[in-house]
Amino acid sequence: MGKCPYCNHEWTYKEKLLGYALKPRTRVRCPHCREYLEPSTLTIIYDYIAIFGIALMVFLLIPIMGLAISLSIILSAVLLAVYLGVFLPFTVRFKRYRYNMGD
Repeated sequence: MGKCPYCNHEWTYKEKLLGYALKPRTRVRCPHCREYLEPSTLTIIYDYIAIFGIALMVFLLIPIMGLAISLSIILSAVLLAVYLGVFLPFTVRFKRYRYNMGD
């Protein structure tokens, strides 16, 4: 889980949270070997499923429940925090991609 394909550095939870989850980029650098890493296809699929699920809850289920506005906002913030702090760091995996750029 979260292992660099170049140097086999096992990313810690803190490195995944601060280095990948909270940065809006498609690729990051390995803190050990400084190579650029891209998330695997499975990681991207998990991200889309999680974002779709959270959006479904925030925009459909929470308004249907008829809660107070402040409680709805707090519940939405908790869902976002769970996504960023729990789901995203534990599902990230990196893969080495080889692009044919005219060797």
